[in-house]
Amino acid sequence: MESRSALAGAAVLAAVLVTAGIAGALTTGAPVQHEQAPAGAQAQMSDTISVSGNGQVQATADRAVVRLAVLATGDDIGVVREQLSENTSQMRDALAEMGIESGQIQTAYYDISSQERHGGPSDERPDYRALHAFVVTVNDTDSVGSVIDTAVNNGASEVDGVEFTLSEDRREELRQQALEEAMENARSEASTVAAVEDLSITGVDRITTTDYRSTPHRAEASALAADGGGTSIDSGPVTVSASVNVVYDTSG
Repeated sequence: MESRSALAGAAVLAAVLVTAGIAGALTTGAPVQHEQAPAGAQAQMSDTISVSGNGQVQATADRAVVRLAVLATGDDIGVVREQLSENTSQMRDALAEMGIESGQIQTAYYDISSQERHGGPSDERPDYRALHAFVVTVNDTDSVGSVIDTAVNNGASEVDGVEFTLSEDRREELRQQALEEAMENARSEASTVAAVEDLSITGVDRITTTDYRSTPHRAEASALAADGGGTSIDSGPVTVSASVNVVYDTSG
C-alpha cells in the first residue's frame, strides 16, 4: 500500500514539474514577433486630395462639312436610276472644277425604292424614288456658300445643313490647351481645399484624363440665307473641352 502511494505521489510531482516547465517556457522564451505593416499599406494611408478639373477653349473653324443629296423620281426604275447617276456625275464634275477633290466627297446614303414604302396614295406620286446623299468636306470655310450653289445648280436637290469643325492638327492643338486649362483649374481647387484644412500640397499622386469633346457649329438648312442669288453661310466658333482627375499628396 505504501509503495502504491509513493508511486502516485511521484507521478503527481512529475506532472507538476512538467506543467511548470511548459509555463516557464512560455514566459521566458523568445519574445513574440509583431508583423510590420507593408510599406505599400503605409503609403496608402498618406493624406491625399482628389479633385477634378475642366478646361474649354474656342476657336474659329478651319473646316466645314456640307450634307447634300441628289434626288430622282419617276415611274420607270431604270430611268430613275439613270437620272440619279447623271445628276450625281454632273454635280461631282462641277465640284471638281472648283477644287473639291473626289476624296472630299463621300457617300452617306444611297437608296432606290418604291413610293409605297414612303406611304401615301400611290396614284398621286411617281412609282419610284431614288436618293444619293453625300458628305462634302470643305477645307476653305469661306467657300461653303459657293460649294452649295455649285452643287444645287448641277444636280443636287437637297441641302441638309452645314457643320463647321476643325482639322485634325488644329483639334489636337486646342485639346492640349484645354488640358492645360483643366490642370490649372484642378490645382486651384486642390489648393483651396488644402488651405481650409491647413494642409500643404507636396506633389501629385496620379492623374487621369477623360475623353475630350469637340463641339462643332451647325448651320441647319433652314438657316441657309440667300444673298443676291448666292448662298451666304457664317461659321460660328468651335468648342473643345477636356477633363482631368488629379490626386494630390498633402502634408499637415
